[in-house]
Amino acid sequence: METSQEYQVDLYWQENQNARITSVIFSHAIEVASHSCLKNLHDDVWSAEHLFIASIESSYMNAFFRTAKNKGIKFKSFNCTTRASVLISDEFSEITDIVIRPKVAILESNQINKTLKLFSLCKDHCLVLNALKVRLHIFPSVSVA
Repeated sequence: METSQEYQVDLYWQENQNARITSVIFSHAIEVASHSCLKNLHDDVWSAEHLFIASIESSYMNAFFRTAKNKGIKFKSFNCTTRASVLISDEFSEITDIVIRPKVAILESNQINKTLKLFSLCKDHCLVLNALKVRLHIFPSVSVA
């Protein structure tokens, strides 16, 4: 079964300040930097680069949850650290590599191998990752809770 959805985010720049992003479905706005984090790392405001990495992590987490449910894997916790390497030159900048380090605590020790295999399936079911053309490295860790 195929379905279709649309997402809308609105950005409002405030003169000489940062910007705010909103969506009609959320009651709160998020303040974002009006500059790249590559230029100034001193503001306590999310940059576009940080939001990009956060979208990768949350999309990967959603793919894990959906796939784990379908495969009957019960887990107690999930956390993830993601890093992106950025190449910067005078002409361009690009993200060259993304490293995702998901950690999950499962409830049954006999599901360790099944859970490790699940991480490679998640990559194929991750909406945001499927939209990227970048080298991706996933180093999962599984423990028993």
